[in-house]
Amino acid sequence: MWHRLGVQVTVAEQVGWMGDAVEAQAFAYLAVRSALNLPLSWPSTTGVSEPVTGGVRWNPLRSA
Repeated sequence: MWHRLGVQVTVAEQVGWMGDAVEAQAFAYLAVRSALNLPLSWPSTTGVSEPVTGGVRWNPLRSA
C-alpha cells in the first residue's frame, strides 16, 4: 500500500506514459535477453552471487 511508503505515488499514466505499453516493452526486453542467454539479474540489484540468466526456454514443438 502506497501510504506505508510515506511518499506520493504517481502512476505512469499521470506523467503521460502508457503503462500497459511500458510493461509489455519491459517483458519483451527481458524475453530477448533470455533468448540470447544474457543475464537478467545482477549481484548489485538482486543479491545473486553472480549474474544469472532467465532460466530455460521450453519449445513445445520439440517435446511432441
